[in-house]
Amino acid sequence: MQLTDLVYSNFIGYLATQIKLPRVSIISNQLNLSNRKVYSLLQKANLELKSSHETFLATGQEISKDQITILQRKLLKYPVTDSINSYQRQLMIDICMSLPNQKWTISKFQMVFEVSRNTILRDIAKLKERKNFSPVFNKKDGFTYSESIYSLLVHAYNKLVLLQHQHGSLAYFVSTLYDDVNYQDYLSMSEGLQKEYQKLLGKTISGASALALSVFVVLASLYETAHPIQSPDEIFNSQDIQALTSRQEFNVIQQFMPIVSQVTENSISESLQLFLTLQLLSLTKEHDGHFNAQSFQDLLILSEQIVDAFLEMSGTDINNNRVEKNQLVREIQTQLKPFWFATRFQSVNVHEYLYHESHFEKYVQEALTQEKSLNLYHSLFPMGLSNDQITILAMILYNYSLNHRPIKKLNLLILTSLPVYSQNLIKAFIEKCSLVPVNLTLKSLNNYDYVTNYVESYDLIITESMEIKLNSPTFLIGNELTNKELNRLKNVLSQIYLTEA
Repeated sequence: MQLTDLVYSNFIGYLATQIKLPRVSIISNQLNLSNRKVYSLLQKANLELKSSHETFLATGQEISKDQITILQRKLLKYPVTDSINSYQRQLMIDICMSLPNQKWTISKFQMVFEVSRNTILRDIAKLKERKNFSPVFNKKDGFTYSESIYSLLVHAYNKLVLLQHQHGSLAYFVSTLYDDVNYQDYLSMSEGLQKEYQKLLGKTISGASALALSVFVVLASLYETAHPIQSPDEIFNSQDIQALTSRQEFNVIQQFMPIVSQVTENSISESLQLFLTLQLLSLTKEHDGHFNAQSFQDLLILSEQIVDAFLEMSGTDINNNRVEKNQLVREIQTQLKPFWFATRFQSVNVHEYLYHESHFEKYVQEALTQEKSLNLYHSLFPMGLSNDQITILAMILYNYSLNHRPIKKLNLLILTSLPVYSQNLIKAFIEKCSLVPVNLTLKSLNNYDYVTNYVESYDLIITESMEIKLNSPTFLIGNELTNKELNRLKNVLSQIYLTEA
């Protein structure tokens, strides 16, 4: 295993500047590292050279261009990231225990993450606080979980998604713990999956979802090599197997397998292919071309009921615009379909980057519990939708509301006796550079007495006069029109606009 981090990257960069390898004490002083750390970095570099059948680095010996080329090429295989935090490390340990491809022990985790024994013990103690998926240890297998194989697969995938949204952590994870595959290969796999999905289904999934599935299939195949899944019956019942194999998503996974085989030699069993099919079905979609699919008419009806209830409760009237209403129904149903699979099979339950808007979440909850939709909702989702799923539907409705909200403009009054070229510049800056919609009125200070009768109708008055005393918000122009002054005006306009909105 390789642990590529910023320190190792800097070390290789340092070697590239040297003609001969300095003594360890010199390297230690120049890089501000302990002698022990330098020895460790040298050992790591020599292992890389050994794997390429190149001579070792030795003190006082010339560093060849071939040695540097190999070390730099190896370095490019692993994305460099800063040190990880305890939460990210615990996610990685969690995934390792869920799908172990080797015997995981405290000392093994120490070696991989280059942390102390006490640090790993604290991480494991944190994982043991959970009711489910509490680590157990035995001398034969190391740290594992006692849950079913299906639960382990779901758990590992969900944790992988969480890890993916920690900056740089997914690249660090696969490069450090599963370094048999180049990180760029995972990206190529994900692009291939997206293309096959679009080609066969006319739908799109995000690059993040495709990447998570690509990494997962390699991890799961490594796990299955060590712990073979004898039959799909270990994961699904016969009815579910028949239902999943009849889905077009299963064909996508089969088309994806040759792409996977270019990256890993491990075989992907039918059991894993069925599980990947379920994950595809459970993922939130960016677009769904099968809006009116006959097999999901109940979801379409429920989507229409949600939209109708929302429009009624929010007082929005678009009944005369069937195109807009159908589009909103379509967006709701596009997410209800994967929600149905996710809740039916208790699969994907991790959703990131959610925005909570309590009013719209309440709209969704009340829409689902209305008399005309309650029975259908309970028949489709006996366990109900999760809080995150409710939030996603609320975000769709909130997005619709924002897009149809009338654009409010700030009423601005420029009350000035500045030269006309200065007035025009201020006016142009407000209209073109502030990004705030405005209704702009320009008045001369000579008309001050007239204007004072109407100042209450303005959101902001802009003037250079310090003698004017008004109750309305006033922006006082400085002695010079500098970039700093204009940017200050832009910030004030933005703050007022956000407050008024």
